[in-house]
Amino acid sequence: MRLRTLLHTSVLQLTLVYVALFGASVLALFGFIYWSTLGFFERQTNETIQVEIDGLLEQYERRGASGLADIIDERVRRDDENRSVYLLADAIGRPLAGNVPYWPQELDALTGRWIDFEKPGENGVTTPVRAGVIRVGPGLRLLVGRDIRELAQIRRLFAQASFYGLTLTMALAIAGGVLMALSARRRLAELSRTTRQIMAGDLSRRAQIRGTGDEHDELAANINAMLDQIQSLLEGMRHVGDSVAHDLRGPLTRLLNRLETVAAAERPQREDLVECVEQVQHVLETFNALLRIARVESGAHRSAFAALDLERIVRDVCELYQAAADERRVELVCEVRTSVEVFGDRELLAQALTNLLDNAVKYTPSGGRIVVTLDRTDDRARIRVADSGPGVPAADRDRVLQRFTRLDQARSQPGNGLGLALVNAVTTQHHGRLSLGDNAPGLVVTIEIPALLRAASQHTLPAPLAQVASGVPRA
Repeated sequence: MRLRTLLHTSVLQLTLVYVALFGASVLALFGFIYWSTLGFFERQTNETIQVEIDGLLEQYERRGASGLADIIDERVRRDDENRSVYLLADAIGRPLAGNVPYWPQELDALTGRWIDFEKPGENGVTTPVRAGVIRVGPGLRLLVGRDIRELAQIRRLFAQASFYGLTLTMALAIAGGVLMALSARRRLAELSRTTRQIMAGDLSRRAQIRGTGDEHDELAANINAMLDQIQSLLEGMRHVGDSVAHDLRGPLTRLLNRLETVAAAERPQREDLVECVEQVQHVLETFNALLRIARVESGAHRSAFAALDLERIVRDVCELYQAAADERRVELVCEVRTSVEVFGDRELLAQALTNLLDNAVKYTPSGGRIVVTLDRTDDRARIRVADSGPGVPAADRDRVLQRFTRLDQARSQPGNGLGLALVNAVTTQHHGRLSLGDNAPGLVVTIEIPALLRAASQHTLPAPLAQVASGVPRA
């Protein structure tokens, strides 16, 4: 069963395909080596034989059959190494001259072509011979060849080397493929086991990272990052549920008590009805804020993104809160150091800046100062809202960006703890960064988002925003 499962793995199947391609390439390589080495020796032998045949044919034309026989016998006597093979025979195969005792039967029907055969010798020992067979006259056949023992031995060695080399290569390739398939299967089995445990409800499980830096580690790291994000979202949902239940229980309880009072009274007071309306409005504002944050985080506003000037937004929001600042005797300063264009949603950015200024005006004491600054650093637009209020302790700056988080000094002011959460969501959707710092005294909130680049008098979108504009999802 395990072998059958292994055969269905994509790694082993891909390895087998590569083994077949590699085997074909090795065969092609061996064929080229054979053609360039043994083929050279064979062609050289054929040329030597052909030269002797041409010479013997000339002697036959000059001296006839008897003269040809004399020349063949003379060449046989002078061949000390016995490497040359000659045979002049009549029509029925009787030898007339040469060093072959009889005409080989396998050559009876062969003329005008190259042939390899075994020449009989002493004690039944045969010798491999390459020869050419031609007819030299009426009833005469001529065989001229060369001893090719060395060539035959090289052929055998080459065939053996090719067989064992190809077999060893294929065996090693298949063994390597099986090992790679087993290794990949083990890694994937670990990931599958982890995902099954997560599906069973254990969200704390994570894929193992071995530190090899390969594609399996990269996949495990991406899965772990996804699981961290999912776990964070689930914890956020639980936190939101708990916070909604906690923060709305008070207003709803007071509303219920007031309604019971109104229902029991013979003549309800106008103040009681006004307070009921205020409690309902507070509940609706909380739900509306949650819905706005959810819509922003879902990216529903991205279709409305366009090139816009932050200077106009900053000036409009500052002008809107100037009266509220004057009423609280707080100095509001708007410093626009440069005009910066960004790719985003005007309504969302205005809402984010409104939330920041609303908090600044609300928590800055009388006689304090609020400075709103717009400038540009390299390729990023930066909006800073600095106040001289109580500020936020460094340990709480990450926590106040979560939903329904309100510090002790903010309990005396109306609110639902969703303002900075909305600002953070808007900044994230604009591929920006939100940071909180110390204004000594007070709080400084900085929003940085990518600014539009100018090239050839036209606006050029930064890479991540260009993907959003073109509808391509971010990686």
